[in-house]
Amino acid sequence: MSRWILPLALTAVAGLSLAEDKPAERPKPEPDTTPLELTITGKTTKYTLETGGQSSADYAKQVEEAGKGGRPTPTPVIDLAAEIKNTSDKPIQVWTTGDPVLLTLTVKGKGTLNLDPPIAFTEEFRLPKAVEIEAGKTHTIPLKSLTSGFRSRSHYSYWTEPGEHEIVATLKTGVSPAPKGAKETMDGFGTVMLTSPAFRVAAEEKK
Repeated sequence: MSRWILPLALTAVAGLSLAEDKPAERPKPEPDTTPLELTITGKTTKYTLETGGQSSADYAKQVEEAGKGGRPTPTPVIDLAAEIKNTSDKPIQVWTTGDPVLLTLTVKGKGTLNLDPPIAFTEEFRLPKAVEIEAGKTHTIPLKSLTSGFRSRSHYSYWTEPGEHEIVATLKTGVSPAPKGAKETMDGFGTVMLTSPAFRVAAEEKK
């Protein structure tokens, strides 16, 4: 009887490993007729945890208090990109800048924080600008820090402890021609929401 224990255990471990290595399922766009995909890309996946010499707990407390006061602590620097891919067989217009465009980064993992501090913004409306993405091609948006959201400075994300974390990007934008089911907005564009698969990074303690 005992001779079967080890092979079965190895099979179970192998199955678990395969499950862990399986790529995450790509989130569907909204509406699901949208011919676009959003992906975070980049070769730099290891970053130094900068706490200013504080413990993780003290650093997290400082970050939260600063956010409540509307003077958020600078977010970690990253070297990644968000890629918008046209999965259709025709060119498509996509808003990439302007107030209706909302690119937000969310960090997940032990010791992560995602804050929306009370930030004041000027009241003028910044019109959206579109780029044309050819069929099967991509448009790249550089990601240089974990500050994102409205005008790239309304949402602040942090890792406060070393370890593995995940970054997920969401993009609310306008597309022309408007996909079926999309809410139509100015100039015949339709509002869509894209979500990227999680991108894994590691934060390491400063040596």
